[in-house]
Amino acid sequence: MVYLVGAGPGDSGLITQKGLECIKKADVIIYDHLANPTLLSYAKNDCKLIYAGKIAGNHHMVQEEINKTLVEHSCFGNVVRLKGGDPFIFGRGGEEIIALIENNIDYEIVPGISSCYSAAEYCGIPVTHRGVATSFHVITGHEKVGNETVNYSALAKLSGTLVFLMGLSKLHQISERLIANGKDARTPAAVIASGTTARQRCVTADLSRIAETAEEASIQPPAILVVGDVVNLKEAIDWQQPGPLSGRKILVTATEIIARPLAEYIRRLGGEPVVISLIGVKGQEMSSIKAVLTSPGKRCLVFTSRNGVRFFFEQMKKEQVDIRSLGDSRIAVMGAGTRKELENWGCYADLVPEQSCSESLAKALCAHAEPDEAICLFRAEDASDVLTKRLREKQYRVVDIPTYRTEIMWKKRELLREMLEDVDAVTFCSASAVSAFVQMTEGHDLVAKTICIGPVTAQAAKKAGLHIDKVAEQYDLEGLTEALCAILSQ
Repeated sequence: MVYLVGAGPGDSGLITQKGLECIKKADVIIYDHLANPTLLSYAKNDCKLIYAGKIAGNHHMVQEEINKTLVEHSCFGNVVRLKGGDPFIFGRGGEEIIALIENNIDYEIVPGISSCYSAAEYCGIPVTHRGVATSFHVITGHEKVGNETVNYSALAKLSGTLVFLMGLSKLHQISERLIANGKDARTPAAVIASGTTARQRCVTADLSRIAETAEEASIQPPAILVVGDVVNLKEAIDWQQPGPLSGRKILVTATEIIARPLAEYIRRLGGEPVVISLIGVKGQEMSSIKAVLTSPGKRCLVFTSRNGVRFFFEQMKKEQVDIRSLGDSRIAVMGAGTRKELENWGCYADLVPEQSCSESLAKALCAHAEPDEAICLFRAEDASDVLTKRLREKQYRVVDIPTYRTEIMWKKRELLREMLEDVDAVTFCSASAVSAFVQMTEGHDLVAKTICIGPVTAQAAKKAGLHIDKVAEQYDLEGLTEALCAILSQ
């Protein structure tokens, strides 16, 4: 089955629920330049990603190649064609569907939110408003010279709002033709670039000056032109409140379970998170949980990450171990995020260190653990040896159980390199993410600010040759976000 999915106008939160469900179950995703890369983070780890990036003047794939790719991959299971905006609003979705029909391939269409109204709404401009505009009209601004089909004479006579898509390079031509055909030169107009994203910009002027105004402001595509009296409502309706990260685009490299809450922190502060998880996690065949929990003597279960908690409980379910078996065990976690994940499974930590780092956790365990208590570590296969070293120095009995392992997501290499050109900061939440980043960007100069969640991650970054601009003072996602605000406000 092939799904034609509208990715929305830019803000990753504006994809439909059905569209997101299609992404999650996709075996292949063929995506455009305008599709927010954060949406790809919802894909399965083994999902094949194919970039069809169509940028004005630089087509990675021509339309015929895209059609062919869709047909060729239709036998691979669920295929998602992820298109910016809506597939059928100047998105050439119809051509792709015809290609599927000609090859007897099943398909489904999932509409998306279009920039023709959402970009304007994000700037406080309603395309319709009682007493001002009772209709709006969407027109391509991308016509080739000598092949014009737009009836400017008819458009100039309309009282509704006019919205031109992909028309930035032809602003002079559009405005001049509208005026020449009778549109009042004083009609309010707005050019909105990168609508609904952190890079959103909006300039307004009379129709006669809008092209010049956009040029003076160095407006860059993608952009839309809005013509009509509704533009005058912008000042009153403009609803977006600036935050400390407004206008900032931040790359989140963490695994999915950490990336989601970090992205939410960034959104709340006005920034735009771009989630490209560089490492995937895979549960390990660990020692029997049942054997650990039924062994004689006292024990303390230690979790150093959200992933460790998740895979531990998934293993319990697999082994059909009753949660009541945890009754005699104490539980220690490293940080507020891990504690929260534990609580999501119906358990509460007995011990949380002051700082979310191995040194602080080791100190807390040494201060509270009993001499005959087994300390059972459930963590990544390639985790730092700082914790085990400190505990064994104090003669504690340590049972180190690799719970999951990390894998570099090499298929995201091209996507990562592309996004590095357009982000203000890069965040690192683990040494493994640092390692993946360095390997995937070898030979690429990093100009964005770099922020690490704690000293262990920072040490790994420095060892790898990365310049670190800021290390969070509080070693958790909240502290990382505060560090972001501090470094980007300078």
